[in-house]
Amino acid sequence: MKNVSTTVLAELREAIASGRLRAPIDRASLVGFGIRHQIDAIEYALAGHKTAACLAVLDVALAEREDRKPTPELVWTGPEAPAGTARDTAVVLRALFEGARESVILAGYSFDHAKEVLAPLHGSMLQHNVSARFFVDVPQIERGADVEAHLARCFGKFLAENWPFGEPRPRVYYDKRALKPGPPYCSMHAKCVVVDGVKAFVSSANFTQRGQERNIEVGVLIEDPSFASYLGGQWLGLIDAGIAGEYVAG
Repeated sequence: MKNVSTTVLAELREAIASGRLRAPIDRASLVGFGIRHQIDAIEYALAGHKTAACLAVLDVALAEREDRKPTPELVWTGPEAPAGTARDTAVVLRALFEGARESVILAGYSFDHAKEVLAPLHGSMLQHNVSARFFVDVPQIERGADVEAHLARCFGKFLAENWPFGEPRPRVYYDKRALKPGPPYCSMHAKCVVVDGVKAFVSSANFTQRGQERNIEVGVLIEDPSFASYLGGQWLGLIDAGIAGEYVAG
């Protein structure tokens, strides 16, 4: 259950210990408890066991998490005090992209001629067959505008200015709600990077020169497979739920 979040494991243990969730545990009871992510791993580990055995499995998993509890790392853009110990945003992003070996999810950021920031990712995609998914915020469509033309204009500009490398390209997604004129209005404002399902970077710094060099921006880097996998699952879940659509050039 290495990819199941610690919070979920703790909630499961409390529910089983209190009798709110009764053994034997099966998929239906887990869904009824509100669990949607990593349900296969949980069912595999707990199914068929009695209460005491379920608690023992969860206790071991939680103890291991406590022993290897990750320390979040502060990441910073802009001026800081002489004694500052935060890592630079651009340096962290380069290391994440160069170290990727399986997958990268990049979501919510604004981009402005970000080819220098994204070049290491393209290199990893070429050398290591890394798959990349970008969740890109697109402006909400104006009333009467053509949907296909709107998407082609937004993503054509995005790729031309920020991904001039050609193949391989990232798969790009957008919030389908943006294809309906407001009000109400919406935007993809959450900003994060998930690498290989084991590293998560959440930062206010956009993929712009200001965001990477001049603004005061703050972020956190967490090397925790359970958290990173859960965060990545939130974005991939938008695709499965039909909330995020993939743009494919015609």
